[in-house]
Amino acid sequence: MTQIIDFPFISLDGRINDRDGKIDFHTPDEEIMEYVNERHSAFSNHIYDESTYEIMKYWENPPEMDSMPEVFQEYTPLWQKTHKTVISKKLSGLDPAQYTVWPEFTADALSELKKNASGDIMIGGSDLTIAALNFGLLDRIDLMTVPVILGGGELFYEEIPRTELKLLETRSFKKGWIFSSYEVQNINLKK
Repeated sequence: MTQIIDFPFISLDGRINDRDGKIDFHTPDEEIMEYVNERHSAFSNHIYDESTYEIMKYWENPPEMDSMPEVFQEYTPLWQKTHKTVISKKLSGLDPAQYTVWPEFTADALSELKKNASGDIMIGGSDLTIAALNFGLLDRIDLMTVPVILGGGELFYEEIPRTELKLLETRSFKKGWIFSSYEVQNINLKK
């Protein structure tokens, strides 16, 4: 059964970027990237907000692809074969074979995508994750925690409803990163 999965890379203090908006703190090494590739191979769809799309579109045609380690080169076709839905009122002209643009993120649209997807769906962006939780449609959180305290920047899980989780899996990496997978159990939605 298709699952809707949040897969953020965050700092130990729960941030997705630093005070300057940079995300360079979560550059994976080859061991981590191999695991990311393994996880991403299950996704048939990605859903992005505009800012996540702007970061991820790099993988359409990475300029230094030939000089990348092989495991990073392997990510490119994984990302390219995945259909991307971008939530935007401004974007247009994206390749329809690769992208769908939704002007808004709704429970009905997400439910329909889940019903028709050939694999799991990854959500990228904290606002979309919070919305999916509020819709009661987020199935799992696959959290990659990077061993750094940024002390400033955007918190990923801000203004989120209280959500009970069941630990499914953990894995640690030589670089000190920790992967934790959680099943969403119970969401206390505000009525």
